[in-house]
Formats: sequence, structure tokens, C-alpha cells
Amino acid sequence: MTVLADRHQADLFYSLQILFEDRLGERVVTPVGPEWWEQGYWRFGEVWGDDRLARQYLTIDARWEPLACGLYRTFDPAHPERDIRGVTLDGLRQQRVPPDYVLATVQENQAGFARLAREIDARYLYGVGNTAQQIDWSLDPLALVSAEAPIVGRGVRLHQEFDSADTFRFREPGPLHRMRLASSFVNCMPAIACWPTLLAYQAALPEFDFRVHGIDGPDGNLHPVQAIADAMAASMFGWHDKEHGDGFGHVLHNWAAVGRPLIGHASHYAGRMGAALWQDGVTCIDLDQRTMSENVALIRAIAADPDRHAEMCHAIRRTFDVLVDWEQEAAAVRRLLEA
Repeated sequence: MTVLADRHQADLFYSLQILFEDRLGERVVTPVGPEWWEQGYWRFGEVWGDDRLARQYLTIDARWEPLACGLYRTFDPAHPERDIRGVTLDGLRQQRVPPDYVLATVQENQAGFARLAREIDARYLYGVGNTAQQIDWSLDPLALVSAEAPIVGRGVRLHQEFDSADTFRFREPGPLHRMRLASSFVNCMPAIACWPTLLAYQAALPEFDFRVHGIDGPDGNLHPVQAIADAMAASMFGWHDKEHGDGFGHVLHNWAAVGRPLIGHASHYAGRMGAALWQDGVTCIDLDQRTMSENVALIRAIAADPDRHAEMCHAIRRTFDVLVDWEQEAAAVRRLLEA
């Protein structure tokens, strides 16, 4: 059985491959070629009034290896060990056995993907992973919800799977004097409202090392995800301050899996999937709870106490293990698809 899924974020698409291929025994393919945009199926980016995102994700360039009958193969630098298979619209229409499921993961692709599902007699799925992402229940999706959106039709709530047993396995903290204080992997951190807060703490803690990775981060984007996991493990804390929060939040859950306590404002995650990972003094330092000078003193105190820091590392991984059960969530998805 085959799932046709749109692709726009590396870790999300990788999670779909784990879910459908590794756990459910199906095959995942993704649209490639301009016809998906031109014929109104792929509409991601339409809000900008142009096709820049369609060109980014649908263009068949040298990174795509042609196979046969409109099929192509590539990989994402974040997950180079995993092939990504693409299919043109003509190639899909020529297949004797079309996809069994059509899965949209962004709001703007809902109508087009639901239309395609009707045309090829497939079941329409909709994945929700962004905060404030809306679900058009009139399209009767089977919803895979990894955010705070309410489920008022047929759907299940699940975490987007990643490798928490190996790549993002728990790491015992090393000697604190060899660890940098904090690293951030929030994309576009210098452009968001929380950036001045990070700079203020960096200035107040000159004896410590801060690193800011991710898109537009001054310390660069890291690939593959193994490099991200290793950088997280080398940090005392995950600086995760993001005023708009996350729907699911791969980076947030990666920090928890590796086992590094967070620094940030817990209020950004109130009512969201990652809220339970923010327990002040247990799994994080919640900047909402104290003045800046008090937080600075607390950071220094924890950085000087290996036992206290290690307990916070273990506590956030224990919390992650309670929250996340990939096998049970995959079983719930199977039941949804078979209903």
C-alpha cells in the first residue's frame, strides 16, 4: 500500500516514513514536478501570492535521480541515510495501482489533496503539526493530530516519531566545566521576539558559552540530525525560548530525549503538546517564575552542582518516556485506517 504525502519539513516527512513504512509496512511517496502546482493540487505558499514554495519543493533538479514512469529518488541532508521517493502527477496517473492514501500536512494543501483522493478513490488523510493549524472537517479527513487542534471528526493524537533510541538517545552529562552552558536550535532565532532575552542572559553570564544554531542562527545550521543530537548532548541546557511556541516541536522533544533541561518561558507552551516538558526546577528553568537576576543566580547554581544538573537531565528524559509511546500511537493510527 502507498501513501502520497506532501513534503516541506525534513523531520516531519521522516516521521511519516517511520510511521507508515517502518511501523505500518506501507510505502511513502511525495509529489514532484510543477504540474502539482499548476493543476491546483499543491497550494502551499499560495498565501504569498506566488509559487516560491512550490518551486522549492516540487522542482526536479540534479538532486533527484530519475527512476522510471515518473518516479524519482533523492534524500534530505538532515537524514541522508533515508531515500525519498517522488512521483510526478502524470506518473501517478499512469500507475496501475494508485496510492491508497493521500496525506496533506499543511493547511493550504487540504482542498487539493482531498480532491485528488476522490479522483483516484483513495482515503484522504490530514496531518496537523503546526500551532494554530486549522482542520477543514468538511473534507472528512482522517486526521493525524500532533498539535493542540481539537479533534471533532475522525482522528488520533500522536507525537511525530524520531529516533529516540539511538540518534537522540539519552546521554549522561559530561563534566560540567567542559560543557557549554546552552545551545539553541530555534530556527530564525535572531528574528523573533525572544532574541533580546537570549542576548541579555548571554551578557549577564559572560563566563559561559552560548551557541545559536538553526536557520539564520549565527552558529550555523547543523546536518545531519546526528550532529544536532551530539551538539545537544554537549550542552548543559537547551535554550528553547519561542514566543509562538510549537504545535508538536521536534527540537523541544529532541532536547527531552537526549536529556538536557530547558531554559525558556513555559508560558509559550501552555495548552500545547510540549507543555508537560516544562516543570520549573525539575525539567527546566522557567524564566517566567523569577526575575532575571534570580534566574542568572539559579543558572550559576545548577551549573556548579553536577548532581542537581544530572537529576534534571534524567527527569526530562523520564518525562519524555511517560509522554511518548511510538508503538501504541502507531497502533492507534492503524485502527483509524482500518475503521
